[in-house]
Amino acid sequence: MSINDAGLTSALPGQWRAQLRGLTLLLWRELRLLLVLGMASLGVALFVRYGLGYPIPLAKLALADRGRKILLYAGLLGPLLVLGALTREWWSVRETDGRLVVSRAGWRRAYAHRRDELVTRVIVSTATCVLMVALFSLFALWKASIPALNPWHWDVSLARLDRTLHGGVVPQDLTRSWIGTAGTVLLDRLYYLYFSIVALFVVWQSFRAPSADRTRTLLGLAISYTLLGNLGAILFSSGGPVYYERLTGVSGPYAAQAAYLAHIPHLHATRIQENIWSWLQSHTYVPFGSISAMPSMHVALTSVVALGCWQRSRWLGVLAWCYVAAILLGSVQLNWHYAIDGYVAILGTLASWWLSSWVVRRYG
Repeated sequence: MSINDAGLTSALPGQWRAQLRGLTLLLWRELRLLLVLGMASLGVALFVRYGLGYPIPLAKLALADRGRKILLYAGLLGPLLVLGALTREWWSVRETDGRLVVSRAGWRRAYAHRRDELVTRVIVSTATCVLMVALFSLFALWKASIPALNPWHWDVSLARLDRTLHGGVVPQDLTRSWIGTAGTVLLDRLYYLYFSIVALFVVWQSFRAPSADRTRTLLGLAISYTLLGNLGAILFSSGGPVYYERLTGVSGPYAAQAAYLAHIPHLHATRIQENIWSWLQSHTYVPFGSISAMPSMHVALTSVVALGCWQRSRWLGVLAWCYVAAILLGSVQLNWHYAIDGYVAILGTLASWWLSSWVVRRYG
């Protein structure tokens, strides 16, 4: 049956099948690039584990904390986003052919043809969030596989290169002289805020109306983590300044920075750094609870956030790039990374963004 005078719809079974088929095709069209990337990553993991015999922790694949945040924010913000869309739809249909729609039946008739579009958008957005959560779990699996695939051995070379690029000075010595205790605490809070910002960004992009920009942004996020956070981290495996002495077995130039940070109470960085080392020593699998310095994924993912914000609003983009600068500075000051980890991350993210744009133009 078609829409009746009351604006109600009664669908025949055949029509429901056609609608389900159309929805499936839409989901495939919108998510196929992310699905292909995820299936390729999982397929390589299965081959490495069972074909090559490397003991990567496939059996311990679990929901990452960032995935939980995405689901939480989607549950909290999703209804608000849907309500906002409903409100916009109401205002868009309250006039029909130049006449104000005042009756309930008239409003329903005008709104009915847009209702399916809104429902479809909610379904696509929810499916996108779930898929991104699954991808983050895969990213975490690969990060946890670094000790089995290519144990950390680049720290000495990276530390030497870092000092050379900065005129023979250790970047941590520079930041320690520039930033006081209050500034260090602020950077620590901003650095820890990264997890929530990335989760909110994923939810925001997922609930946008389907578009090439939306696909490019989400694909850029996934490609950055695949190429930089997984492949790059395995090839250039390193622990970073905080673990330099423990991984290399020799004294390094970062002890002064570690002592400085140890005297600042309640820093998230020092607490998490010790937790991660404890997990590694006890062989406890915690998603993203491993170490990799080159490249810095904090800098890489916030750069993707900045690029996505820039394409929506120049002012929002400027604010996001300021946050990237704070993360880059904090990654050094908090002893997480060599400065070059952040430089490489920004360049790699720009390359990943270009690649995602090309893929969307070619296949999207």
